[in-house]
Amino acid sequence: MKVLVTGGTGYIGSHICVELIQAGHDVVVIDDFSNSKPDVLDSIKEITGKSVKFYCHNVLDEDKTEQVFKEN
Repeated sequence: MKVLVTGGTGYIGSHICVELIQAGHDVVVIDDFSNSKPDVLDSIKEITGKSVKFYCHNVLDEDKTEQVFKEN
């Protein structure tokens, strides 16, 4: 299953991403790094061996968020 995680590079979001990947899900992340750092994506890959599909924008941007749904 493909799962969208908003705020996926934050503390809670990144831990959720790891658990979802380890459970066999494909993870898509939207985050604008307002409370996190880009290197968290590297940490998720290091822990799981898999990359997440990532979009850098605020989830409140309706046009960009709608595009994420169209692409995934």
